[in-house]
Amino acid sequence: MPGYKDWIDTIDIRIDYYSAFMKAWIAFNAWYNYSGEIAGKNDKEHIDSIAQTSNRFREYIVNLLRAEDSEGASYRDNVANLHEALQNAALMTQEYIGTRQAISFSSVASKNLNAAERFDYYKNHYECTRIRGKIITSVKEKSTGVEIFHFDQDEYDEEALQQQSVYVSLTPTQRESCLRCYGKMTPYVIESVLSKPEDVGSPDRSKKIGAYSFVKDDVKISRAIVVVLYMLRCCLAHGDFSPDEASNNVYKYAYEVLCIPLKKLR
Repeated sequence: MPGYKDWIDTIDIRIDYYSAFMKAWIAFNAWYNYSGEIAGKNDKEHIDSIAQTSNRFREYIVNLLRAEDSEGASYRDNVANLHEALQNAALMTQEYIGTRQAISFSSVASKNLNAAERFDYYKNHYECTRIRGKIITSVKEKSTGVEIFHFDQDEYDEEALQQQSVYVSLTPTQRESCLRCYGKMTPYVIESVLSKPEDVGSPDRSKKIGAYSFVKDDVKISRAIVVVLYMLRCCLAHGDFSPDEASNNVYKYAYEVLCIPLKKLR
C-alpha cells in the first residue's frame, strides 16, 4: 500500500490542459456540426454563426456573464484569468483571418456585416457594396454620373484591386479615396472588448470582470469569447506555439470557459 511519500511525489504532476481543452472542443464541434442548430459549411462559418447570431451556446455565456450567483461569479473569474493568462503567454495564429494575429481580448476579429459604403469626396462619388458574395467597387463623376472605375470581385483582395490598370490610371486622390471606401468591406474588423481608459470605473460604460474592466456589453463579450476559444483551438491544432507553463495556463482557463456553457447544451 503506498505511503504518504508516494502521494507527496505526485503533487507536482502537471495536468495536461491542452488535451483537456481539445477533448472539450471535440464535444463542442460535434454539437455545432450535427445538432442542426448552427448554420455553416465548415468550422469557420459555424463559429461566425455562433458568434454573430442568437443561439443556445452564446446565450448561456451571456447569462453566465450576468448571473449574480456563485456559478456566474466563477465563470467571470475564469474569463478574467483567461485574459490574464493570454497576456502572459502571447499566443498567435493566422488560422482565423488569414494574417498572423495575437489571441487577445484587446484585438478580437469580428465578421464585418457592413454591406455598403458610400461617400462623396471632391468631384467624385465612391461606392462599395457586397451583393450575393461579390464586392462591387465603383467611382463616378458627381457632375455627370459617368463611371470612371468599376471592379467586381468574388472575395476581398486589396492587392487585386490596386493592380487594375484603370485603378492605376486614377489620380492619387481618387486612388486613396477608393481604397478608403473599399477598406470598409474588409471581411473582419478588429475590436477590443476591454474598456477604454476613460471608461474604467464608469458603471454605464464598463463591466468589472475579476480585476479587469471590460466593455458594458455582455453580447459583445460573449462574441469575443467564442472567437478567442476558436483561435485557441486553431493555435493548438496547428502547433503554432511551443508548450510551456504559460501556455498550459491559458488552456486551463480556456477549458473552464468552454466547458461551463458546453455542459448546458445537454
